[in-house]
Amino acid sequence: MSYICIMLNNTDKTKITTTLSNTLGSFSVLRGNELAFYCPFCHHHKQKLQVNTETQHWHCWTCNSGGKKLTSLLKKLDVDRKTIAVIREIYGDSHYNPQNEDGDAKIFISLPKEFISLAEQPKGFNPEYKQAMNYLIQRGITEKQIVKYGIGYCKEGLYSRRVIIPSYNCDGSLNYFVSRSYYVDEKMKYKNPPISKNVICFDSQINWNEPIILCEGVFDAITIRRNAIPLLGKFPSKTLVDKIFMNGVSDIVISLDNDAKTEALKASEYFRKQGINVKFMNLKDKDAADMGYNKFYEELNNTKEFGIEELLLTKINSL
Repeated sequence: MSYICIMLNNTDKTKITTTLSNTLGSFSVLRGNELAFYCPFCHHHKQKLQVNTETQHWHCWTCNSGGKKLTSLLKKLDVDRKTIAVIREIYGDSHYNPQNEDGDAKIFISLPKEFISLAEQPKGFNPEYKQAMNYLIQRGITEKQIVKYGIGYCKEGLYSRRVIIPSYNCDGSLNYFVSRSYYVDEKMKYKNPPISKNVICFDSQINWNEPIILCEGVFDAITIRRNAIPLLGKFPSKTLVDKIFMNGVSDIVISLDNDAKTEALKASEYFRKQGINVKFMNLKDKDAADMGYNKFYEELNNTKEFGIEELLLTKINSL
């Protein structure tokens, strides 16, 4: 196996090391140009992610995630494009091919090792289990949904005192998870894994032959129940858009929060131009999770198919 190395000056070495440490946290210096970090994919308690700043190769010795370009690692960790461009320039990657770079990385994400399923009632006194269950009940989530989505919690570790909502690909492999504090006084409500959101959340729950509903967060999707895909933000990911077209989805409902109206309109217009029937739910003050199942579908049933008239009216009303 051949390795392409590049002689780095001290300034470039500092830029690379700073970028990696800002993204991955503390590190240890190994032999030569090897650095060891805590792996953001498997969360091992030791620094098992090894990065070579000369060859650019990176590899976790626990979960086997790895790649041949540092930029592929940074992309998976959602580092901004400007920073990635700087790193790419340092290594002289002038013939940039995004498809080759994306295919270079192999990611094997796992749930936190402290993860405990909420479907299993603990023996004895367990206040964290009780707090987690009370939080979910208050949000209208049932025991059946806890089992369906494989929801759990962590009593300790990086994601302590949080419920964990996993997401799986259509093949059953984990592709993301959301962690949400179940204590109201916690300042950081969400603490999610530092990896790219270019995934299809709840892919394993979706029937692509039926209409799909695009919503913002996992609690919205759980409330909606049927064929709902949380965007984990305001925009559909590239992976999601590709799969929509690949499966020939003919009907889409877009139901984003009120603060994402502009993005929702753009997505509605985009899919409509591709020949897909779209319903744009112009939610006012509440998202699906706040509305509840019955109110959401009442609103959906009163929503007309999105067309030029609805586009103009929505834009006028938003002025």
